[in-house]
Amino acid sequence: MRMLLLSLLGITTSFGDPLTFNTTPLGEKGGPIILRTFVPDPGLDPAVLTNHGKAFKSPKYNAGSGKDVKGEYKMMKVIPAAIAVNHGPALSYVWDTTECRLLYAWQGGFLDLYPYWGEEGRGGRRSFDYGSRLIGNLFYLAQPEKRAKPRFLGYDLSKSGVPTFCFQLGDQEFTEVILPGDEPLSFKIITDAKEKTIEGKLISKHQGFDRNLKIKSVSATAGEQVFGAYGCIACHSVDGSKGHGPSLKGLAGSTRPIEGGDPVLADSSYLKESLKVPNAKTAKGFPPGYMPPYQLQDKEIDSLVLYIQSLSK
Repeated sequence: MRMLLLSLLGITTSFGDPLTFNTTPLGEKGGPIILRTFVPDPGLDPAVLTNHGKAFKSPKYNAGSGKDVKGEYKMMKVIPAAIAVNHGPALSYVWDTTECRLLYAWQGGFLDLYPYWGEEGRGGRRSFDYGSRLIGNLFYLAQPEKRAKPRFLGYDLSKSGVPTFCFQLGDQEFTEVILPGDEPLSFKIITDAKEKTIEGKLISKHQGFDRNLKIKSVSATAGEQVFGAYGCIACHSVDGSKGHGPSLKGLAGSTRPIEGGDPVLADSSYLKESLKVPNAKTAKGFPPGYMPPYQLQDKEIDSLVLYIQSLSK
């Protein structure tokens, strides 16, 4: 039962391969991304985190002299010692190694690590509030419950590359596996080989970190900048290759089959609607509800439309 605690420095796929620099990475159902980092607190009841220590304000210090100086460091609302796992748009979740339980789950995206990793080729995290941001639709939050004292033992990846979490509650040992559900806003939780499906409901929508690109004029070039900044390539290829979402190559001007509806012309009106209300019409062959509703500025949307249209020329 007792498993070797794996090294969690950096970010890896379930097979241990390092990822390229991508601030909005996505894994696969059978090959999840596993990341140990500070994760956001999306509104958990404090009673869920009873075994976490209390944070205290810290005095500022001078790195050169090693002495305290005037002022205090602000505290960030993040959760340490957690493991974030992503199975692609189908499921993301945070499993806490202090409480030894699932804290929350969401669909449609993973974490936006831009505040901590900075820009590709430049780096440079924010000086404060550099915790990651959620991307997607939050649909499950853990509730307080009485539990014996937890102890994290590690996790095992030998079964299909999916983490099996190993922990103790009091003197009893347990294993737990979490997998995407068969329906939207659901997941499967397998505790000591006993499987249960949890069906949630939409709690809140998250779009990651606001890049504040400050586009001065609408253009396809600006649209490409927005496309890159928000990590759209994680789901939408521009060369026709298959991804989590439809490829953008040849999209503009084509007739698109829609789930549960008549085919539509992918004109500028359709493209704008897909960016503003992404789940209004779901492309045939793709699950509904996966794309997060990014709160983009009008110039960003118009520029993205021009960029998508340029991929059909």
